[in-house]
Amino acid sequence: MITTHHEYRSYVFTIEYYAADPAYTVDFPDFPEIITSGATLAAAFANACEALDLHLESLLKLKKRLPKPKHFLALEARKGRDSD
Repeated sequence: MITTHHEYRSYVFTIEYYAADPAYTVDFPDFPEIITSGATLAAAFANACEALDLHLESLLKLKKRLPKPKHFLALEARKGRDSD
Protein backbone atom coordinates (compact mmCIF):
# COMPACT_ATOMS: atom_id res chain seq x y z
CA MET A 1 0.00 0.00 0.00
CA ILE A 2 1.19 3.52 -0.82
CA THR A 3 -0.30 6.44 1.10
CA THR A 4 0.01 10.14 0.28
CA HIS A 5 -1.31 13.04 2.37
CA HIS A 6 -2.80 16.19 0.93
CA GLU A 7 -4.54 19.39 1.95
CA TYR A 8 -7.25 21.30 0.08
CA ARG A 9 -9.26 24.22 1.45
CA SER A 10 -7.57 23.56 4.82
CA TYR A 11 -8.97 20.01 5.01
CA VAL A 12 -6.59 17.06 5.01
CA PHE A 13 -7.19 13.89 3.01
CA THR A 14 -5.24 10.77 2.18
CA ILE A 15 -4.97 8.88 -1.07
CA GLU A 16 -4.16 5.18 -0.82
CA TYR A 17 -3.05 2.84 -3.57
CA TYR A 18 -3.23 -0.94 -3.31
CA ALA A 19 -1.43 -2.93 -6.00
CA ALA A 20 -4.01 -5.73 -5.76
CA ASP A 21 -6.81 -3.25 -6.50
CA PRO A 22 -5.37 -0.87 -9.09
CA ALA A 23 -7.25 2.23 -7.95
CA TYR A 24 -6.43 5.21 -5.78
CA THR A 25 -8.97 5.67 -2.98
CA VAL A 26 -9.52 8.91 -1.07
CA ASP A 27 -10.29 9.34 2.62
CA PHE A 28 -11.34 12.62 4.29
CA PRO A 29 -11.08 12.12 8.07
CA ASP A 30 -13.20 15.25 8.66
CA PHE A 31 -15.86 14.07 6.18
CA PRO A 32 -16.26 10.28 6.24
CA GLU A 33 -19.36 10.63 4.03
CA ILE A 34 -17.21 11.76 1.07
CA ILE A 35 -16.34 8.75 -1.07
CA THR A 36 -14.25 9.07 -4.23
CA SER A 37 -11.33 7.51 -6.08
CA GLY A 38 -9.41 7.67 -9.33
CA ALA A 39 -7.51 5.50 -11.77
CA THR A 40 -4.36 7.58 -11.20
CA LEU A 41 -3.00 9.67 -8.35
CA ALA A 42 -3.72 12.85 -10.31
CA ALA A 43 -7.30 11.76 -11.06
CA ALA A 44 -7.88 10.81 -7.41
CA PHE A 45 -6.57 14.22 -6.31
CA ALA A 46 -8.80 16.07 -8.80
CA ASN A 47 -11.83 13.97 -7.81
CA ALA A 48 -11.11 14.59 -4.12
CA CYS A 49 -11.03 18.37 -4.65
CA GLU A 50 -14.24 18.28 -6.66
CA ALA A 51 -15.98 16.06 -4.10
CA LEU A 52 -14.98 18.37 -1.25
CA ASP A 53 -16.13 21.46 -3.18
CA LEU A 54 -19.51 19.85 -3.86
CA HIS A 55 -19.90 18.72 -0.26
CA LEU A 56 -19.06 22.17 1.15
CA GLU A 57 -21.42 23.79 -1.37
CA SER A 58 -24.21 21.43 -0.28
CA LEU A 59 -23.66 22.28 3.38
CA LEU A 60 -23.87 25.99 2.59
CA LYS A 61 -27.07 25.54 0.53
CA LEU A 62 -28.59 23.69 3.48
CA LYS A 63 -27.53 26.62 5.68
CA LYS A 64 -25.30 24.40 7.77
CA ARG A 65 -22.05 25.59 9.29
CA LEU A 66 -18.84 24.45 7.71
CA PRO A 67 -16.90 22.47 10.30
CA LYS A 68 -13.45 23.64 11.26
CA PRO A 69 -10.72 21.25 10.13
CA LYS A 70 -9.75 18.82 12.89
CA HIS A 71 -6.70 17.41 11.10
CA PHE A 72 -3.58 19.16 9.86
CA LEU A 73 -0.50 18.24 7.87
CA ALA A 74 2.78 18.40 9.73
CA LEU A 75 5.97 18.95 7.78
CA GLU A 76 9.23 17.62 9.08
CA ALA A 77 12.64 18.90 7.99
CA ARG A 78 15.29 16.28 7.38
CA LYS A 79 18.63 16.83 9.03
CA GLY A 80 21.93 16.25 7.30
CA ARG A 81 20.94 17.42 3.83
CA ASP A 82 23.19 20.03 2.30
CA SER A 83 21.51 23.00 0.69
CA ASP A 84 23.30 24.48 -2.29
